[in-house]
Amino acid sequence: MEKTSVDCVVVGAGLAGLRAALDLTRAGHSVHVIEAEDAVGGRARTVWHEGLPVDRGFQTVFAAYPETRRFIRDVGIPDGDLRPFGRSAVYVDGAEVNELGLTERLRPKMALLSMDDLALLTRLVARVRFASPARLLADDSLSARDFLMQRGFSRAFIERVVGPLFGPISLDPSLSMDSGYFRFLVSMMVRGAAVLPSDGVGMIAEWAAAALRAADVSIETGVRVDRLALDGNGRRVEAVELSDGRRLTPKTTVLAVDPPAAARLLKKIEPRAESQVPADGASSINVAFALSRSLYDRKTVILNAARREARRARVDLLCQTSNVSRAGRPEGPHIVLATIITTGAPEIVDDTAVDLVGRFVAGAAPGFKWDDLARPIGVYRHRYALPRPLPSARTNWPTAGTRVENLALAGDYLQHPSIEGAVVSGGRAARVAAGALARG
Repeated sequence: MEKTSVDCVVVGAGLAGLRAALDLTRAGHSVHVIEAEDAVGGRARTVWHEGLPVDRGFQTVFAAYPETRRFIRDVGIPDGDLRPFGRSAVYVDGAEVNELGLTERLRPKMALLSMDDLALLTRLVARVRFASPARLLADDSLSARDFLMQRGFSRAFIERVVGPLFGPISLDPSLSMDSGYFRFLVSMMVRGAAVLPSDGVGMIAEWAAAALRAADVSIETGVRVDRLALDGNGRRVEAVELSDGRRLTPKTTVLAVDPPAAARLLKKIEPRAESQVPADGASSINVAFALSRSLYDRKTVILNAARREARRARVDLLCQTSNVSRAGRPEGPHIVLATIITTGAPEIVDDTAVDLVGRFVAGAAPGFKWDDLARPIGVYRHRYALPRPLPSARTNWPTAGTRVENLALAGDYLQHPSIEGAVVSGGRAARVAAGALARG
């Protein structure tokens, strides 16, 4: 077996792993990155269709994410390449279409928002607008639903306004996310627009990878890590064993993979950390379409506000992303992404997912000839898309440091399930790895 030694092997080239690799590289350490997929980015990955970016998992970046904005600038993406969405969302409930904007000055155009709910929402916005992210995230004892109920919001507002908006963010329409994470998200919405990079959300990962390669960092894709082997004392990672038979011997290792893969690799070497990895994940299916005529012209998302039927799949969010990232020609293609939340729901086949989108558009835009104008170009399944931050769960999630002296962990399951959580965790893992290197 070939042996290769560097200061650090980073396992996983999602945003957490790329942030850790970049921080370590710029601190003067030699780094080698291993990625099991055929490209970097993880869920934050973009493919291309006729010159337009197509995100495999619909995600936006809140401009107010502090660490993410620093990371984006650090890899060289100009501010002008962060294209903002409008500050409101369109809600569709059958034939009824409403709009709600969540900004520092609320300007609702939504019949479901009563004066009592508006007053309560105004107070909530005022409380979270200037609070620090750490303070907002600290209180995780209640679910978002219970938090809103305790504060007097109406059931109609919770189920038909908050659920359709925050369900696609957390991939959990039941609003069982903890209240600290919920208030953090509200704060990010209030402080700045949601943005989409001009080349899709995968642009962040691609530019980070380019910065690493420019610094002579090797990034291998399509190679899986089979095992982390400990030394005879069981205190340090001695080798990273790869699926192609190679054996890397780094001084430190950063494990930046999704929770199922992390649990598999930690099971025999760090059982305490393995037991803290959240097994309960949220899932989704994203369906991408190319349209020969624009469905709508605004820079917004369309949310499904209809009453949810238990255990029945449906489209939860629709977005014509080419209105925001890169505009298609008038004759097309125009890129539309649909999100189907599958958390706790039965598996559905690709054809069913495609058909669900057509049915949703027929109700939202009855005059649009979807079957004639839309062509499916990708169905992307995310069986463990996000860890679920249930009440009091985040306090029991792992930390970047482990009992293995030269092993650090990175990933949003160490912080909170967002791009910001992934980026923050990568920076913390880099600091743990650098400390291990300094101690020798």
